[in-house]
Amino acid sequence: MNLRKWEYFLKAAEFGNLSRVAEKLDISQPALSRQITALEQEIGAPLFHRTGRGLTLTPAGEVFRTRAEAVLEEIARIPEEVMHAANTPSGRLAFGAPPFMGRVLTGELVASFVETYPHVRLRVRGAHSVQLREAIFFRDIDIGILAAPLTEPDLHTVPLLQEQLYLVGPVDSGLSPDRPVSLDAVADRPLILTPRPDGLRTLVEAEFARIGRRAKVAVETEYAPMDDLIRRKVGFAIMPYCGMVNSPLTQFAWSPIDNLNVTWLIASLQNTERTLAAIRFTEMLHKSTEENVRTGKWQARYLGKQGA
Repeated sequence: MNLRKWEYFLKAAEFGNLSRVAEKLDISQPALSRQITALEQEIGAPLFHRTGRGLTLTPAGEVFRTRAEAVLEEIARIPEEVMHAANTPSGRLAFGAPPFMGRVLTGELVASFVETYPHVRLRVRGAHSVQLREAIFFRDIDIGILAAPLTEPDLHTVPLLQEQLYLVGPVDSGLSPDRPVSLDAVADRPLILTPRPDGLRTLVEAEFARIGRRAKVAVETEYAPMDDLIRRKVGFAIMPYCGMVNSPLTQFAWSPIDNLNVTWLIASLQNTERTLAAIRFTEMLHKSTEENVRTGKWQARYLGKQGA
């Protein structure tokens, strides 16, 4: 049905006089009368009693007025609701980050995002760079924080921040934050490293190869038991600052490693349209990281959001 006829009908029901309605709507009275008659034919029942004193609603007209007002009010809300939906993130979003970023980023970020955007169903995965990279390719996650370098052309990456890498050992190992150690000296130590092809493991071994050394691997393990193995003097670990703060720093000694840093990237699948939820999450990820670096909670260098 032509909703304009409905609007004409409601005005006629309101004023009870076609002349006044025609004047108000800037339409000729004959044309308005034809529209009302056509509507009655479509409905299949008279909507008005026509008398010399004007128009009054029939029982069918009373019913139609009630329903027509409700329908037109509902239709009037559609643009607002559509605009709201267009500007309100919803649906599903999956995010992945290294597990040791939990205390400096992930927990705070996820809690804030869920509170701000309750219509998004968020899933979070903690895993190593290589696992997160594969998860992006298999569309198991939408956004991941991976260690550079990444050479896959199918990944869109944006620099997030750069962290100093530290040699971490037992409290009596003689390491000190004030005394950097050379990469050559690190190669002399028994090391606790993550299994290949973890991003940090790949980075460390590439740097050792650059100076003609190889890592002395005491144990290969995931991050979870590293702090206990260090305390038991099994070996030394190479960690970014965000990895060290997952355990009380007073339990370890550590020294920065000269000229050894890791760059973290925000990665997603190339040539894939980002949802509004992904856009808002990435914006919040940058904001949270920048704030944590500014306040010293995360000792790193924020690399900005160019290209985000």
